[in-house]
Amino acid sequence: MVLIEALRLTFGPLLGWHFRVRTEGADNVPEDGGGVIVSNHRSYSDPLIMGYAIERYINFAAGSHLYGVPGTAPLMNLAGFFSMDIYGGDAGDRSLDTASRLLANGELVGIFPEGIESFMHVNAVSKVSSFKTGFAKLALENRVPIIPVAIAPETEKGLLKIPGVLVTPFVRHPRAREGVDLITYRRVTLRIGRPIDLSAYHDEVFSKDLIDRVAAKVRRIVIKLYDGEDLDRFLTGEKRFDFARERV
Repeated sequence: MVLIEALRLTFGPLLGWHFRVRTEGADNVPEDGGGVIVSNHRSYSDPLIMGYAIERYINFAAGSHLYGVPGTAPLMNLAGFFSMDIYGGDAGDRSLDTASRLLANGELVGIFPEGIESFMHVNAVSKVSSFKTGFAKLALENRVPIIPVAIAPETEKGLLKIPGVLVTPFVRHPRAREGVDLITYRRVTLRIGRPIDLSAYHDEVFSKDLIDRVAAKVRRIVIKLYDGEDLDRFLTGEKRFDFARERV
């Protein structure tokens, strides 16, 4: 953690200049206590941008497929990431256990619930792909807030395309053979939404239906933040919003 903070302080201003980052809602990040930060995800630079813009240290979950690439695991661990299995099962449960321990210690966990979907559909009309729901289960079980974040670039630029032959050994996806397009941004607005209090659900059974409903509503809030809509409800808090009772 000390190394990461040193790197952030050293190279953060350069990252901010390169991406032209403008942050809105920085004071929405709780000063202490556990929380799950949930963001859209279209570029491998997303953790760098968030780590620069948000002062508190974030333990980012990285897709387990990245750890399968030779030589990357030590680098990922050194950078402060932990492996999150995106395919579920026992490995997925172990990933959530790791995240739960971090939350119990009062730390922030950063999750990109789109996983690799947006990388596989980089030209899709919707810039926010479907969300996996593990983050909602994680926040509900640990009784911590969800902090929704949108990374909204003014422009996107293609860097390179990784050929499918290099992708398929590590990624299980119907479009893996088509390869992966890597993009970067210029002039990014990072909108950090108001923390989502889930205490209204604490006495409910954490059923699949509940987890799905929470995840879907959080996704709609992230889309609102991305599009710059209803910011008085989801960013500034000028209008009160009851997550459990009101529609997004």
